[in-house]
Amino acid sequence: MNFFRRIEWLIVMSYFLIVIVEIIVLRNISGSPEANVIRYLTFFGVVLLSFVVVRQQIVKPIQEMRAASLQVAEGEYGNRLPSYNNIELNALAQTFNVMTATIEQSEQRRVELIGDVAHELRTPLNNIKITLEGLIDEVISAESTTFFDMQREISRLQRLISQLEILSRAESDQFTLQKQLASLETLLHTIVERLAIQFEDKGVTLAVEISADLPLIRFDRDRITQVVINIVGNALQHTPEGGRVVVSAEYAANEATITVQDSGIGLAPADLTRIFERFYRVDKSRQRSSGGNGIGLTIAKHLVQAHGGRIWATSLGPSQGTTIRFTLPQSTS
Repeated sequence: MNFFRRIEWLIVMSYFLIVIVEIIVLRNISGSPEANVIRYLTFFGVVLLSFVVVRQQIVKPIQEMRAASLQVAEGEYGNRLPSYNNIELNALAQTFNVMTATIEQSEQRRVELIGDVAHELRTPLNNIKITLEGLIDEVISAESTTFFDMQREISRLQRLISQLEILSRAESDQFTLQKQLASLETLLHTIVERLAIQFEDKGVTLAVEISADLPLIRFDRDRITQVVINIVGNALQHTPEGGRVVVSAEYAANEATITVQDSGIGLAPADLTRIFERFYRVDKSRQRSSGGNGIGLTIAKHLVQAHGGRIWATSLGPSQGTTIRFTLPQSTS
């Protein structure tokens, strides 16, 4: 509305200027040959001035926006619009700049995602290929350990593909939650028992501490199981031998809070939010085969948010351990 009001005022001011000149002409040189010349010159001058002002203030910015939009449509996301004197057009230009910046970041993440997926697939495929070539050339003996190694690499590929499928569905909200009243205490104890052998093999202590007054919570048991396993598994990967991981839960303010605290490598402040990004790695020097694929916490974030909860990480700093918490609100549906 302000945009069109500005144009209307420009037209009104043009007429106002013509009327003033006409009054001056009538009072001073009315009836003389010069009077009509002055009238015509004034009229066309005002029209020309209005055209120039409209072009500079309105038409030119719109043309620049159109050209920038076409460039975005062609895949060029780096162009930005300048600031304009017109308040409404300037607000539109800045909104356009925010949009293109967001698209540019999304495109960059897409390219990075393709590269990360290619890297994740390349390593196990290369291992399988080398092993098969060794078997064909009889450089590697056909022993059970050789086939177990190949089976492990194939399982790794299957796990990655499964997680990518889950992540794709989670990010596009293409899954439905099967919420039921269930005991969070029972679920956490079951998960801890399930993961106990992995912790024993690495020499890391796994404990569970549950509040005594924890009520039944309505949630999707399978999805939350996956959330807890991903978080606890991440804690195991980043906790050295002799460390400790504690899983706890409490209920307050109509929501349950589940906490996974480890005594591992810790996090710098810049990493606290980024660990939930796809394929993000705190320690870039870690081998992917020993450090997971960087998708687990991203999946956990989306599944928690689908339940209406929140997830976040805290740490006192590197080598000070990490604590990841997420909430599950007590919903009725």
